[in-house]
Amino acid sequence: MRSHLIFTFALCLPASAVADCSPNMTTLVSCTTGKGAKALDLCTDGASVLYRFGKVGGSPDLELVRTVRQVGYTPWPGVGSAIWEAVTLDNGAYTYEVSSAVDRTPENAQVRGGVEVFQSGQHIASVQCDAGSVVTNIDALYAMREAAGLCYDPASFAWDDCK
Repeated sequence: MRSHLIFTFALCLPASAVADCSPNMTTLVSCTTGKGAKALDLCTDGASVLYRFGKVGGSPDLELVRTVRQVGYTPWPGVGSAIWEAVTLDNGAYTYEVSSAVDRTPENAQVRGGVEVFQSGQHIASVQCDAGSVVTNIDALYAMREAAGLCYDPASFAWDDCK
């Protein structure tokens, strides 16, 4: 099932990608926002996750680095009209939830993505990726979290230390 997900997402990737992740990093999500004015990048080197958001070609407005164990990751539960996954990163009172999704019907297979911002648990902002700019491979984080000693329980929708 996991390899089927990766293959499904790979079929939906646009030919031109923003992908500003370093060559030694895997792109989890990358896109432009605001009609190409800003870029959102979520990357990993297998041990840490980098979140970066800001003006294209400029210094990022925000850059966070967390270990693979410190980020939250919600894999697709296997039901619904869209295949979706999300990664959350905390920064003090703020939480950034980066997600990507693609409709399961071939005629609506465009990949969507964006970031939801929360302050003290309250939703304060939503930034959607520009259509056609989303590159996603969030599913790669599943194996990296397992390699870090975490196991996912689909019954409780929770990650915990492997037993």
